[in-house]
Amino acid sequence: MFFQGSIHKVIASVALVGVCGANAFAAPSNPDLQFNNLRITNRAQCAIDSDAPTDTALIVVDGYNAGKLANSLAKSVGADPEAMSVQGMQDFRIAVSRLTKNIMNKLFIGALPLLPLNLKTSKLKNYNAVAVKCEKKTYCPELNTYLAKLWDNSEGAGVPWDKLDNFTGASFVQLKKVDRVGCMYIKKFSGLQGHLHTTDLDVASLQDMAQAYLAQDQNVTSCEDRDASLDSRNSIIQMNLKVGEGDNFTNYGFDFWNSVKIYLSFAWRYSNIPAQVSPQMGQLFKSIAFEESVMMVPNGCKSIEKPSCDAETLSLNSIRELAKPGQNPTDSFRENPEGPDKGVINNGARSVNDDFLGTRSYKEASDWVENFRKNYVQNRGSLKSRLQSAIQFMNVLSGAMTSSQLTEFVRPLALASTYTNSHRDELYYLCTEARLAGDQRLDFMKTGIDKIKKMDVMQKAFEGSSKSLDELSNYFDSAATGVVSLCDNLERQNIWNVKGYTVDRDGFNSWAKEILNIPASNEVTPQFTPMAFGAPLLVWDTNKGNATNNVICMSGMDCARKMTKAMVDLYAVSKYADAFLPTSSTVASPDIFNPYADLKACKIYDPWFQTRRANKRLFADLTSTVLFGWNALPIYIDVDFTAPKVTSLKQLIEDGSVKFDPALTKSKMQYSILADFGPLVGAPCAVSIAPHSDKAFNFYAFNGISMNYCKTKTDGTAIGETSGNVDNKDPKSHSYCGGCSINFVGVASGAAMTSGYALPVNPIKLGIYFFRSIYRFVQAKKDKVNIPNSSDVNLQRVAETYQKFGFIPEYCVNQLGAGVGCYQNICAAKAADFFERYTGKKVQGLDYEGPKGNTDSITKSVRIRSALCDGDVRLSFNCNDDGKKFSTYDRFGGMYGLTKNCRDAIGQNFWGH
Repeated sequence: MFFQGSIHKVIASVALVGVCGANAFAAPSNPDLQFNNLRITNRAQCAIDSDAPTDTALIVVDGYNAGKLANSLAKSVGADPEAMSVQGMQDFRIAVSRLTKNIMNKLFIGALPLLPLNLKTSKLKNYNAVAVKCEKKTYCPELNTYLAKLWDNSEGAGVPWDKLDNFTGASFVQLKKVDRVGCMYIKKFSGLQGHLHTTDLDVASLQDMAQAYLAQDQNVTSCEDRDASLDSRNSIIQMNLKVGEGDNFTNYGFDFWNSVKIYLSFAWRYSNIPAQVSPQMGQLFKSIAFEESVMMVPNGCKSIEKPSCDAETLSLNSIRELAKPGQNPTDSFRENPEGPDKGVINNGARSVNDDFLGTRSYKEASDWVENFRKNYVQNRGSLKSRLQSAIQFMNVLSGAMTSSQLTEFVRPLALASTYTNSHRDELYYLCTEARLAGDQRLDFMKTGIDKIKKMDVMQKAFEGSSKSLDELSNYFDSAATGVVSLCDNLERQNIWNVKGYTVDRDGFNSWAKEILNIPASNEVTPQFTPMAFGAPLLVWDTNKGNATNNVICMSGMDCARKMTKAMVDLYAVSKYADAFLPTSSTVASPDIFNPYADLKACKIYDPWFQTRRANKRLFADLTSTVLFGWNALPIYIDVDFTAPKVTSLKQLIEDGSVKFDPALTKSKMQYSILADFGPLVGAPCAVSIAPHSDKAFNFYAFNGISMNYCKTKTDGTAIGETSGNVDNKDPKSHSYCGGCSINFVGVASGAAMTSGYALPVNPIKLGIYFFRSIYRFVQAKKDKVNIPNSSDVNLQRVAETYQKFGFIPEYCVNQLGAGVGCYQNICAAKAADFFERYTGKKVQGLDYEGPKGNTDSITKSVRIRSALCDGDVRLSFNCNDDGKKFSTYDRFGGMYGLTKNCRDAIGQNFWGH
């Protein structure tokens, strides 16, 4: 649930002067504008990255509550309400930014201890005890007292840390540099967030990044900028953490973000930072529903909280559907939602890092935030309304009558001597809905409703209720049992089997219509009105009778139906409670930019499968080559492998948390027998017989002019299971394919030699089969989507290259993708980057000397001119062709000064010359 980081040194502010190569960089002027490398990933790498802590996050700030508070204050003191509302929202946005940055820096320098995410491995005795005690509470005084002591110590109280808890050096991050957090207000999404809309690094995407960097004042500003033109009602703040390579952030990153979120919620109400930002309204800000006004999301594929296959993760991550442009009807809006677990399975593999959330479809970033927050607030409001209405009704009903009394109120209406059609209709609705939700025998929803009271998130939702969730659930169970028993009697009496009677299905509650697949009527039907049998059974005020808004339910039937609806609403709310209900004492942190966080956690997508399949197919192809490639027999076996597939997520409840157990089908080996008629008739033709119709018919390394034909036969079965589920079994499929292609492989395979009575030997065919095996392996490794691949782009390097050439040369793409500058080759670029990091001086010129000495050696060198000294420095290093393995000597960083001045600067001039 918390933040992470890894930051590279990047100049923050650049001025664009003139055009193209004539531009010059301005000196950094604002420490807030510090940019991390942009990590560009395909979907496989994005899935892998979800298990790592992020070094950059976005804070979505909704200033509405702050503006509303300021408006009320203005009216009470006689100030301008509109002006003070604008001021209040701006102060709120700046206070959130400053406090978050302050907490992060306190953690980095060791002024605040890390609060471990995993209590099972934590050695903090006092914190563990408080955390366990406060686990099921939204706000906990004991935790606040504990955190207050830590915060006071960070402000200089001077109490030894080991007196407060079992703190050791491992409890603190102790980095030397103080300001390690960049904090910027995003004006509009641009190339500065290029990792969110770039799946494949190329010249165009790099030029977009360079232009955005050189014109960054149009795209970003300091998070504390008070420019009146900035929208503080809907704003998005980018936090970049400056974590060096040696800081080992991956080991403590998730604890870091966990700590940030806990301290942030606490310090918002305890520290004086909001009052520093806004002396007039800072104290009032403490009353704002802070956790509902702020959301933290990872800025890319890495995570704030490590994803797991549980209801909290899936529910929170379902929020990403609300961030897409426009009004997005979601599953959470349904009367009977399927739940986020079904959505994860149904959605499956999807696009990623191609701006699938439409960030660049809006002119201003605040417009994107506005749409996102509007959809989010509407969904949250809908669920909160259903929750509150259900709790209120169940409290009133159970307080007015016992469950057995409710059954007795239903009994005379159910077992009447005569029935009108309207009476029959209402009894039909009552019995059908009672069976759907409360009958264990039918069990459409009963099991799910029973699980509600086991969930911590729903227990928290009942804080403030006069009766507990357990009490109301037991009330429903007892009443539903009595109603269902009466319905059994009615069915035995056949009261609905009356000549000329047909039930009017429009009277069902909407949740029941969803389950029963009752289509919406084209005509506007009047709202169902329950029957009256004298005075209303339950009212708010007995003196007002059946006046408008006074009637709670008209009769026992009406009360029982509304009771059932209330429990169905609680069941529906529970599906997305973690996402939309204020049940957490920290801000939400969904992985909205990484849909593969959910898929990987629930084993629906395996980022390593294609890599393993390529290796398996290579082995199978080489085996086929050994068996069939040496002779002229016109057959070989083609093998492929299918990924295991998640068919369902079994819901489990452990310690009050809903977790899912993926049910997987096993991975299968698919094979086909190909008869290659090339060796027999000299024609490049083949026939394939495969047991799976989805097996690709591709029998040659290269296809030229082709004619292919396939006939497929598929048989499938569907088996009905309990709880209304239908299991579609894997179809039994067969394919018969044939084809001819004009290509050198088929023609060459016809050459053969015969020796005595032995089988014909075909050396050319052996070579072709071997080549085909290697070719298919190499092609599989080039999969740009499912073979993990990433680039780390240094925005400053990209901008420098763009300025130097006036464009991004094609040969620079790989070098810039490695996070270095553009030179003669990747190894020279790595050497220049090493020199700058080692000396802190900018490379002004570089000559690549290539391999040094023996041509068989991989040792290389470059001559570098820089501000370090007057003259050249030779840097010797080892580097493979793709630049992924770069190393140099430890002594003097592999450098040697070619002039006395340079040797002096490096420290090599021991003898004074």
